[in-house]
Amino acid sequence: MTLRMGMRHRWQTKRGGPGRQHVIDWLTIDTNATWFPKENRDNFGQDFGLLDYDVRWHLGDRFTILSDGAADFFGSGLKMVSAGVLLNRPSRGNAYFGVRSINGPIESNVLLGTYSYRLSPKWISTAGTSVDLSDAGNIGQSFSMTRIGESLLVTVGINVDSGKDNVGLNFMVEPRFLPKLRLTTMTGIEVPPAGAFGLE
Repeated sequence: MTLRMGMRHRWQTKRGGPGRQHVIDWLTIDTNATWFPKENRDNFGQDFGLLDYDVRWHLGDRFTILSDGAADFFGSGLKMVSAGVLLNRPSRGNAYFGVRSINGPIESNVLLGTYSYRLSPKWISTAGTSVDLSDAGNIGQSFSMTRIGESLLVTVGINVDSGKDNVGLNFMVEPRFLPKLRLTTMTGIEVPPAGAFGLE
């Protein structure tokens, strides 16, 4: 038995020129923690655990500083924190660069970089890379291209995992009429249903 507690904070402001102002979340902070009434049985003797946070500081409509983390408080519990910057053009693409640090059963400090970009009305490219700052070095890269058709999204990609000496190919076909596209979840680029803006 556990008790999960959390708080969500939103600082808001208005942005935009005269007559075009809109309310935005300038700073968001979400935190959660779990209390274990029977800590010796359930959480290695620690009253609290599973603490996490998520902070997003929107310095502009297209530039955000991000940080999130999670921690357990018993001896070898996992502790993770990441921080980075996100450049975003909602209909065109985005790029992220950051670092992630993990301590606990395993230790790792990784540099991460990803981008998604709509090359034209019919094509979207995505790529990512990760490099461990320790002796492990290069972890892996990924690249994919998506063709936006009238009714289907077709994605072909490749990923290389240097740590496991593994190479993989990806192939995905997704209908455009779905209310929540996996492509949008992965890239942040909205792909409207066919015909939303007239004949294509």
